[in-house]
Amino acid sequence: MPEGIHDLVIVGAGPAGAAATITARRLAPDADIVVVDRAAFPRDKACGDALSIDAVAELARLGATHAVDGFAPVERIRLRSPGGREVAARPPAAGYVVPRRILDDRLARAARSAASRWVHAGVRGVELHDHAVRVVTTDGPLWAATVIGTDGANSVVGRSTLDGARTARHTGVAIRAYAPAPAGPAEMLLVWEQVDGLAYAWSFPIDATSHNVGYGVFSGLGRPPRRALVERMVALLPNGAAADPATVRGHRLPLSSGGVHLGGDRVLLAGDAAALVNPITGEGIYYALLSGRLAAQAAARSPDHALAGYRVLVQTELGAHIRSTRCLARLARVGSSLDHLVQAAAASPSTSDLLADLAFGKGALTPASLRTIGAGLWRSARRSGDAARSRS
Repeated sequence: MPEGIHDLVIVGAGPAGAAATITARRLAPDADIVVVDRAAFPRDKACGDALSIDAVAELARLGATHAVDGFAPVERIRLRSPGGREVAARPPAAGYVVPRRILDDRLARAARSAASRWVHAGVRGVELHDHAVRVVTTDGPLWAATVIGTDGANSVVGRSTLDGARTARHTGVAIRAYAPAPAGPAEMLLVWEQVDGLAYAWSFPIDATSHNVGYGVFSGLGRPPRRALVERMVALLPNGAAADPATVRGHRLPLSSGGVHLGGDRVLLAGDAAALVNPITGEGIYYALLSGRLAAQAAARSPDHALAGYRVLVQTELGAHIRSTRCLARLARVGSSLDHLVQAAAASPSTSDLLADLAFGKGALTPASLRTIGAGLWRSARRSGDAARSRS
């Protein structure tokens, strides 16, 4: 084993990797921190581009609010159920929609300033040794006391450290494109539908003239062809047919409903690499920023017990939220439950706020909220039944 062992090697320089790098430098000013990424920034990344209020708060903690400079705040969210029921919400603070080509480049620049060394190379795998980790790159090996893998849904670090593959039924797929803005107010629109399970389309405003649009399926039962995904996007979104075909990109969604994988001995996973993707909306940027920060905190505070510390931090911050979204994802697949939930949210501001927070933030179900939602579902189902009987 070589003498030159870096304190921390971070694989991947997207939002999770940037958050980890900036946090590690802040907590350990003298640490030897190496960042490895094969991409040359700026680069495109298939994503919905939406930054929730919690994601913006994470940027503020990192001292990186400049990442949204030049983009207008989005103050409205609209959710539409498979049956066409809608609820509009105004979160307590605004979100933003920033193309990942811009967002990731701005964050990577901040991370580059914080890193001791930046390696432009691909990673082929990691090898665990007694007191260090060997990172095998196309530029040669790197040795580290701790590795944080933030290399996305197809994480090489994750495959090298996890026993067994994720179950396919908890891996979704989505396509993203860019389209002209539709008529009406600027709002984040998310439309769910039932197609062999739960699926969704979105249209998020970047500015007054352009939107990020897309369509995804949460069922792992086969991988739909891109053509079929585009057709459903066109059918569900008012501006779907106007999407630029040249901007269509596909991406995988490793959903948290299949279990979150935080890593192994001396190797931590964050963001998509940890399967931190919301199973009802596909949201992942907030989780990436948060988990990257938490992984760096754990590595800096106790490198010999980083995984245990990281698990505690993630459980504290996201445990209740992940359990709640997993429960909601199961509920959404049952009959018209999502229709009734959206209708209940439309009739109750508190339920509306909770649903929006579950969809885009870190909201969690509590006994009181479950009683409120349960009562709303019962009233919605009863109204639907009365309406059906009156038509017959």
